Amino acid sequence: MNQKGPAVTQVSINPNTWIWGIFVACVSMQFLLILADYVLNYMDVFGDINMRRMWNIAREGSIPTWFSSAQAHMLGATVLLIAVVKAANSSRLITFIWIGIGLFFLWIGIDDVAEIHERLGAAIRNKLEDISGAESNIPSFAWQAFLAPVFAAIGLFIALFLWREFWRKRLVHYLIFGFGLWVVAQIIDYLEGIESIDIYYLLIQDMLQVERKYFVTHTMKVIEEEMEMLGTTVLWVGFLHYLAAISGGLHFTFNKDSKSS
Repeated sequence: MNQKGPAVTQVSINPNTWIWGIFVACVSMQFLLILADYVLNYMDVFGDINMRRMWNIAREGSIPTWFSSAQAHMLGATVLLIAVVKAANSSRLITFIWIGIGLFFLWIGIDDVAEIHERLGAAIRNKLEDISGAESNIPSFAWQAFLAPVFAAIGLFIALFLWREFWRKRLVHYLIFGFGLWVVAQIIDYLEGIESIDIYYLLIQDMLQVERKYFVTHTMKVIEEEMEMLGTTVLWVGFLHYLAAISGGLHFTFNKDSKSS
């Protein structure tokens, strides 16, 4: 009678395959959201304001906002998982920094839905005006003056902290492209808040020979929001590649006891 040991089956998953699948799924979803926005919102094929708001990329509380928020939450969860994987070989300070980065991206997702930065910026502006007794002279949206510098400082710190790690893994282009899209999106948002921008919108409307200025203003907003979503996608893919690199990919081992003979 021979006693055999347990049969071991190991399944390995190529991380590049499923990361590429995530990227394609996210980009495809963003394309579909643009299509839905222009068919169901701009063209208003249903003639219903609630249907328009549901698919309006430029409006909070919509399906596009949910998708943008979900992406940011998945990005934050991925960074927190990286913090767990690296904790065994990193100092407590480095681990806390990784956790902080993950929480920051999670907060971005929450803010996307709750409009925290817009409302907080307006609240700060109103308080300062009450104290000074004079109207503030802010050229664009209030949050751009009070909170954008804070976000910029945090983003710069994250980029500098991650630069060496991502450079070693040949992933630094994800940081450049992802954060770059976010920066350009915020520049567009800043321009949208300037009153004189309406003159340029009218010029573009005349140049394109479209009847509604809303086509121009809404298109600019769609471009801004889509750049933010694509930037989040790129960053998420970069962090997923980093996670795969430091964890050695995905491996599953199954043990099955064989029968005695």
